[in-house]
Amino acid sequence: MRLSWVVAVRCALRSAMLCVVIVTEVGAQRVDGGRAGVVRSGRADSSVAFAAVAGASPDSLFVLPLAPRLREYAPLISAVIPGGGQLALGNGRFVAYVVVEAISWWNYQKNRNELNQETEAFKQLANGVARAAYSSKPADREWAYYEQMRDYKESGAYSKTDAGPLVPETDTATFNGYKWQLALRNHGTLAEALADYQQVAIKPGFQWSWKNHTLEYDIFKRTTALRNDANQRASNYLLAIGANHILSMIDAFATIRLQVQAGANGGGSIGASIGW
Repeated sequence: MRLSWVVAVRCALRSAMLCVVIVTEVGAQRVDGGRAGVVRSGRADSSVAFAAVAGASPDSLFVLPLAPRLREYAPLISAVIPGGGQLALGNGRFVAYVVVEAISWWNYQKNRNELNQETEAFKQLANGVARAAYSSKPADREWAYYEQMRDYKESGAYSKTDAGPLVPETDTATFNGYKWQLALRNHGTLAEALADYQQVAIKPGFQWSWKNHTLEYDIFKRTTALRNDANQRASNYLLAIGANHILSMIDAFATIRLQVQAGANGGGSIGASIGW
């Protein structure tokens, strides 16, 4: 999986470099043709106009033979594909956005894979050690359940008796015992406390105990911590991806607005009328 992502990133970078070479060559040919008196199409004129308005030599920019109407939507293009709007506007900064996007997605997937690996590891440890005495085939549970296993060494009994009325766990060092004491403090009647306890206590079949398994318990806690770290990093890279889309969109919008203002103040023109 990691190798495939490395290949994908390399292919993206090579494609970006190829685009740079192609569009630069196209821009240079157009400029040379204009100097030699060759008649250029309106589409080519609009591309060179973008460079002129920006105050730079056309052959120093990335110029694509795109219709002026398409350039109007450069901010929207960037919002979907970071760097796409910059490429449409002939801005070399598109390479930076593409690189950031590729690296962020690669790191996001890397951390998601690590998260899945650590999750599988601590579930196997929990099922094979802490839950083995209570169920031969422990059912999977949500992440909050395994957090409780990390915070409490033992779940405690659901009821202190095998038959008859429910008698909650009283050992406050266990999860169920703590929940029972909490229910007693939060409710004025025994019936209300029992009802609350029945909702939150660990039922038979889902109990656990790390007693006499201190080493495995420590490994379990470290593994859940690694899972949390990987999850946090993956979330951070998702935020970076979102920020890259937004920044690319704002960059494209600002570029268009500056070009419009430059055209109005300096008597220049661009190949499209922007109504933002």
